[in-house]
Amino acid sequence: MNRRAFALALLLPLLCGAIFPGDDDHQGRQEDQKRLAPYAGLVGPWKGTGQVRRGSAQGAWRESAAWEWKLAPESAALILKIDDGKYLKSLMLTPADAAGEFVVDAVLTDGTHRTFTGKSAASDVLALACTDENAVGLAKITLKPLHETRFLLLLEGKKRENDRLTRFGEVGFTRQGVSFAAGESYPLCIVTEGRGTIRVQHQGKSYFVCCDGCRELFESDPDAVIAEAKKRAEKQAQDKAAK
Repeated sequence: MNRRAFALALLLPLLCGAIFPGDDDHQGRQEDQKRLAPYAGLVGPWKGTGQVRRGSAQGAWRESAAWEWKLAPESAALILKIDDGKYLKSLMLTPADAAGEFVVDAVLTDGTHRTFTGKSAASDVLALACTDENAVGLAKITLKPLHETRFLLLLEGKKRENDRLTRFGEVGFTRQGVSFAAGESYPLCIVTEGRGTIRVQHQGKSYFVCCDGCRELFESDPDAVIAEAKKRAEKQAQDKAAK
């Protein structure tokens, strides 16, 4: 084998991997999606009512929000964008290295960024503490998924340094615009298997996605997304048959 042929033999697998990416290129995203699955049902628009004290209208406020996926070949995250939030503008939820642990990158209403970490507990309640133990202001976020039509955000913090955590308020969110009856059937998102609410098309066929993040991934490479969904369905059928 001459030197040119030898070099080509070495480069060909690398070139093929770049031109024809395999399943390995998407394993990071797929693994993150699995770990975020307990919170995938939150995707969609919500309206919220905040209360300083539960059951009291004094100091209450309203805000609206929407969860959506942020997807890349190597990672996945869930983003909550909040309009008219009292304490938060947005947060991005990603899996941490350890199983059951998560990281939240939050943007506060004053535009500053703050990082929270925590571990999921019973009923997928997620308590996240600020990584800066001396931070004044919002210092703890507790996410409580109740069911597909409701979730809570408990917000706690410190008004001064060295204070104990106090309750800033709790925001109860109700899903906008969709009636969720028990046992109701709905189209599945071809990317995440969430509630499909947005129709997309490829080669004359219609599919559904659950948010703009999934639509962007589908439109970037529909054949790969469809193949991934087919492979996932085949595995689910095999697993079901094996039981």
